[in-house]
Amino acid sequence: MTGIGRAVRISASAAFGWLLCACVTVADFRALEGEVAALQSRGGQDASADASRLADLGASLDALEREVAGLRGLLEEADRNATLAREELAEVREFLGSARETPAAFGSGPGPARMAPTAPGARASDELRAYEAAFRFYRSEDYETAIDRFEKLLQNYPASDYADNALFWMGECYLKLDDHERAVLTFEDVTKRYPNGNKAPDALYRQAVAILEIGRRTQQEGRYAAAAREIFEKIVRDYPESDRVPEARRQLEKLSS
Repeated sequence: MTGIGRAVRISASAAFGWLLCACVTVADFRALEGEVAALQSRGGQDASADASRLADLGASLDALEREVAGLRGLLEEADRNATLAREELAEVREFLGSARETPAAFGSGPGPARMAPTAPGARASDELRAYEAAFRFYRSEDYETAIDRFEKLLQNYPASDYADNALFWMGECYLKLDDHERAVLTFEDVTKRYPNGNKAPDALYRQAVAILEIGRRTQQEGRYAAAAREIFEKIVRDYPESDRVPEARRQLEKLSS
């Protein structure tokens, strides 16, 4: 789907919210329920007419409930599309960030003249090439190969500047493979090993999302929601400047509703 298509679907989320409020309100249900109660309280008076009216009201209530269910489904779909769009935007930013670093790593590009790369510089270039190669596999949706390449990068260059990023994208690979348990553990590694790294708040957020999904799949939403809440609160508290803070706040609002 194109970026324009994604943007349209994200905007649809707000539109569906308005539609839900406009088409089906609590007042609609309350009015119908009140009329049903009034008819039932009349007892046997005009029993035939009342029975017919009750049947009509029941059908109206059923129709309203179906409409609500349908609109909720549309809202959920729009929310999923918005989440996918945010993930894709993060991936593009990650890729562009790596591309911007490439000239410096190879000793070329705009700015002051640079010396020819020394052995450490060549090592840095090897790290960057390994990282970009692994990331290309992620972008092509070959997640298992991407995991293997990221793992090799971490083994060969444990002190690399790309180590926290590599570990984070491994977690994303596990999410794409629906291995949410492994994803939770991998994101946990990011936050423990690189608490001051640029990927720490992202890893916390994605860890909480994976935890919520485990709760949904195991039908233990309450138990896992409590753990996710703590993580979202940690993002807001410990990383107030992070771009993830608004998203964490929205998740907290959803968990409170």
